[in-house]
Amino acid sequence: MNIKPVEKRINAIVQAEGRRPRILLAHLDSEQPDRWTKPLAASLAEFGFDVDIGPTSQAPLQAARLAIDNDVHMICVSVDDITHQASVVQLAEALQTEGGADIRLVAGGAGLQPNPEELYPVGVDLIVNFDKANINLIDRMLDLLGEAGKKRKPYRGC
Repeated sequence: MNIKPVEKRINAIVQAEGRRPRILLAHLDSEQPDRWTKPLAASLAEFGFDVDIGPTSQAPLQAARLAIDNDVHMICVSVDDITHQASVVQLAEALQTEGGADIRLVAGGAGLQPNPEELYPVGVDLIVNFDKANINLIDRMLDLLGEAGKKRKPYRGC
């Protein structure tokens, strides 16, 4: 696995923006800790992302406000069951209404794959399997940010 291209892309974002790409790992309406959070946070930090981890059991509006307040480029949320999918829709709507329309939204799960027909139209940019936190996932996340960290059209090739 060659990490040089990923490091080069992160350095391009640093050069363009003066900071590393920042990501929030959010837990929506769940009291149970997600097993994906720590491994994904470690992988992202290792590759050069600044990683924030939100508190357990956040409402979608709280997660949106935390992302906006922390000036993140991207939010990752887990969709562990079908009820979480509705929370992701609410999060996407909250980002729009609260002034975070430029924040990229990544949804995923460990096993259950969210319904793309429901999530892409409301503003989810990428659906992934968080159990597979590897260089390909990080590369796809960087694709969302573009070279200068600007919001681009949703990535549909999942």
